[in-house]
Amino acid sequence: MPPKTAPAHAALTFPRITAVLNQKGGVGKTGLTAGTGGALCERGRRTLLVDLDPQGHLTTEALGLDEADPNKPNLAAALAGEFPGPTSELIVRHSQSESGGCLDVLPHCVSMFLVVRKLHAARSPEHRLTRALQQLEGMYDHVLIDCPPSLDVLTDTALVAADGMLIPVQPSNTSLRALRLLIEQVAVIEDELELPRRELHGMVPGVYRRPLSGIARYKMAELEEYGVGDGDVPPLPILAHLPLAAAVEEAWLSGQTLTDYQPSAPIADAYRRIALHLDLAAGLARSDELAALPPLETVTPETVTVGAGER
Repeated sequence: MPPKTAPAHAALTFPRITAVLNQKGGVGKTGLTAGTGGALCERGRRTLLVDLDPQGHLTTEALGLDEADPNKPNLAAALAGEFPGPTSELIVRHSQSESGGCLDVLPHCVSMFLVVRKLHAARSPEHRLTRALQQLEGMYDHVLIDCPPSLDVLTDTALVAADGMLIPVQPSNTSLRALRLLIEQVAVIEDELELPRRELHGMVPGVYRRPLSGIARYKMAELEEYGVGDGDVPPLPILAHLPLAAAVEEAWLSGQTLTDYQPSAPIADAYRRIALHLDLAAGLARSDELAALPPLETVTPETVTVGAGER
């Protein structure tokens, strides 16, 4: 894999655009997007979430918002070239924080299911989202894109627009292979579209139960090893852990972010840790803030015993 270079939009101060990406479904992309967005808002950041997944779970399930009216200007129409107006007209306010932050959303529309076909027929479809977000320069500190569970043209638009990526993973039997495949496929897309290397902020293991089963402990240890890098594979550190928690589902049912719904929950601190990493990447935080945090729990191969049948 070619070496990483500077982020694509290093010359632009704000917003810092992050794609939350994994071609596997059910790994926690939407929860990671909503939770991190809430934590950034809590930190006083102007934050925009983009619901690029045609399933629309970020808009309706995680944040309790209505879908955009397909008969009015919406994100799908903007990507398809059917709405030439300002992107700011498409944005919906979700919440504000006492620290001065805000959480806004480019919501899902049912028309998103037709966008892939329309983009394939368009010229330079991969740059459609970039052009839409460029109109928002100076309005936000961070943009988080909840990507579809596939590497299709919609995901390509997110990769072209993004400065970096957050990669949710699971400590499961297929997770590491899927992770390697994802990194390789992203590099191919970057080469084909002649993009600078996106910054790999790190991976976030999630959607698993505690205590870890034998196989989950083994796979978590493999993820730890992957995060170190070995020359052929770039280091991809684990930023935080997001195990299954009832508080997340309760927050979704209430339409609130986790940091608003239950700010004292351990998983809220995990989202805050991820938000701090993104603030560091954007130059909005100091490295000593991260150094002051307690170390992450680790699982080393020496402490894991897995029977042959479990592998």
